[in-house]
Amino acid sequence: MTEARERARVLGRRMEMMIYALIGALVLFVACGLWVAWSDPGWTGQFILDRLGLPKSARLSEPTVRLLAVAFALQAALMLWGLHVLRRAFHEIALNDIVGARSARLMRLSGTVFLLNAAAMVLAPPLVSLLISIDLPAGQRFLAISFSTAELLALVVSGTLIVFGHLLAVAAEVDDDNRHII
Repeated sequence: MTEARERARVLGRRMEMMIYALIGALVLFVACGLWVAWSDPGWTGQFILDRLGLPKSARLSEPTVRLLAVAFALQAALMLWGLHVLRRAFHEIALNDIVGARSARLMRLSGTVFLLNAAAMVLAPPLVSLLISIDLPAGQRFLAISFSTAELLALVVSGTLIVFGHLLAVAAEVDDDNRHII
């Protein structure tokens, strides 16, 4: 039994290190994106228009590009928060018992934060299209609504984390009852 618990602790530490790497990559990616958006909003605006397949004559204003960058940063902040809470859950698993009330609560919280991020992913295309349409002339404005496999995957992952957190909470209660009986 102690060997299995030690393997779980090692796995918890490995997961924590992997999440640290993900956080670092996300921070680097967001920092580069914000730096480009703030240093050269004209290029960033043209890049966005090219990716959306809009006419070459269209231009995005500097405030619109910066609003898009802020929206991007807010969604990234949600993802960072979720990763941080998940890292804390695995840290709790690595330090203490595999099943515990605190690790269960943190796991459920990370699932809830990732659920909020999934909702932000669904709301992002309409928000982005509205922000971009501000600068377009009448007749070229648009509203994009989409739901892709990325959003579906985010919903599945967040739901899995929430259910796993509930299972950990029940297991912690059973473990606590067993300790009191013995």
